[in-house]
Amino acid sequence: MLPVLLAVFFVAATAAGLIGLALVDWRTVPPITGTCALILTLVALAVTVLH
Repeated sequence: MLPVLLAVFFVAATAAGLIGLALVDWRTVPPITGTCALILTLVALAVTVLH
């Protein structure tokens, strides 16, 4: 149960950060979103390999 709560917290924190960034400067959102997607892909790959 704890890993699910942590995952929900991190997703919510990432979404809040992206929304805050969009309010400050919309032009920076696409590069940051691409970086987040790359990091999530690498983490999913690492979890799959180690599992």
